Amino acid sequence: MFKFNEKKCVCEEEGTIIKKRWNGDVWFISVQYAVNGINYTCTEQIKYKKISTYKLGALPVGIHSKIALDSIEIGTRIRVLYDPNKPKRSFLPDNTGIPLM
Repeated sequence: MFKFNEKKCVCEEEGTIIKKRWNGDVWFISVQYAVNGINYTCTEQIKYKKISTYKLGALPVGIHSKIALDSIEIGTRIRVLYDPNKPKRSFLPDNTGIPLM
């Protein structure tokens, strides 16, 4: 989602991870949440937090990272922020960091 759309997402709901998918390079998760009795799905690429950097002399050559979320197991509850005027517009505020691809 574009950053300017994220600013419109001011309402919070708790969703459930219903699907995780590995496309050969990165993980994607789908989270289902309900607003006014209507179910919506938010799908995002998993992002990572940098733990440390590996260097060869002064040159960085790699990083050690971990997923930004506590768990990506199906059934895990997770926060979703959505736009009250357009509830299908949403994002996962706890999925912050860097995408690996």
